[in-house]
Amino acid sequence: MVEDICFDALFELCFEALCYLIFIVLWEIGIQILMSMGMSYSQAEGLLIIIGILAFFSAAAAHARRRKLLGKAVVLDTDGDGYVSEEEWADAGQGMDEDTDEEK
Repeated sequence: MVEDICFDALFELCFEALCYLIFIVLWEIGIQILMSMGMSYSQAEGLLIIIGILAFFSAAAAHARRRKLLGKAVVLDTDGDGYVSEEEWADAGQGMDEDTDEEK
């Protein structure tokens, strides 16, 4: 029991350190690439921060849009009572055989 907890803690610590190391290496490579294009260190660092912020907000907007479109795919509760009745389920083409719980 204690060995499992220690192993899990050690594994998480090593994994986080590895991820941090990979992030730092990629960060420095990005800065060096931008510096080779004529930017100063602070300009390159600022540009990478701005790119990171824009990437985060773009991913959040894409996720929100995808969730919104997923919710509009099928409306089962047509009468708005908060419960999907058997009639609404059948109207959506999701008829079930009551004896076997399999779709028809």
